[in-house]
Amino acid sequence: MEYHGTRLPTRARRSEPSWPTVMATTLRLWFERHPVAGKKGTRGRRVAVAAVIGAVALGAGVAVAVVGHGATSANVGAPPSAGSAGVLGTSAATREQAANWIAAQVAASAVVACDPSMCAALQADGLPAARLLVLGTAAADPLGSDVVVATSAVRNEFGSRLQSVYAPAVIASFGTGAGRIDVRATAPDGAAAYESALAADHRSRVSAGAQLLRNSRITVAPGARAALSTGDVDPRLLMLLAALAVQQPVRISAFDDPSPGANQAVPLRGAQIAPLGPSARAESSLKSMLSFIDAQRQPFLPLRASLTGTSALTIEYATPSPLGLISGP
Repeated sequence: MEYHGTRLPTRARRSEPSWPTVMATTLRLWFERHPVAGKKGTRGRRVAVAAVIGAVALGAGVAVAVVGHGATSANVGAPPSAGSAGVLGTSAATREQAANWIAAQVAASAVVACDPSMCAALQADGLPAARLLVLGTAAADPLGSDVVVATSAVRNEFGSRLQSVYAPAVIASFGTGAGRIDVRATAPDGAAAYESALAADHRSRVSAGAQLLRNSRITVAPGARAALSTGDVDPRLLMLLAALAVQQPVRISAFDDPSPGANQAVPLRGAQIAPLGPSARAESSLKSMLSFIDAQRQPFLPLRASLTGTSALTIEYATPSPLGLISGP
């Protein structure tokens, strides 16, 4: 997967994340997935609420300790050693890098599962509390989320089940070693069903890419031809390019994706395109293409689309890529 190291925009950071709101959202998602049944349902729900609130309070305390750089009653005011300061700095830097990427690249409708400290970083980066599912508190698993942020704490909690059951695909990765943070797409029907759907989706993308390569109204640069022929292009891009070609002839210059460390099976979500035709009409044609793109609805509305100078257009879709959008040859 090609990665150009694009610098993501800096976002204003909030000083105090609203943890009561985050925890209330976690409670709501937990009860949606764990209904209390039986004759003593009311009493059972009260007991469950009490237990979950206790877990939430504990989780909030853990989050405060993490945000406060691990200060406790035993070490308040005690300066950390040089070694521990280096570890904390590296962990904080990786966490902030991952949070910045998630805030800029993950779909605005996606629910993100994370440990308390990662959720705090994400909320500080602008994600609303309603999109956060806090793991290690009321949420016993990442089911109900679209993306799970696999920090070392999350990997330790779920072990091999994280990849084999809940979230088989890495869509981005940051850092190295024990401090590595993987951003994973969750599999609501299990890893086996996800892998099967991914394989079927890849076959459909290969077929759709071949059709675009045969389209006389589309000209494709050599590097981009390889991505189309091997099924490495996001299905939303494939369908949008086919629709644009109906409006006017199009040149595809390149496909790319700002997703460092993603699995090879994850398709490219970005493209650089330009209209074909007289140069005198290029600017007008670009604006027409941009208007057409901006008029799309989900799932075909890109995360961002913008003019690149006066001769090209850049399109980028949010992650994770949907499966099954294209069906059949």
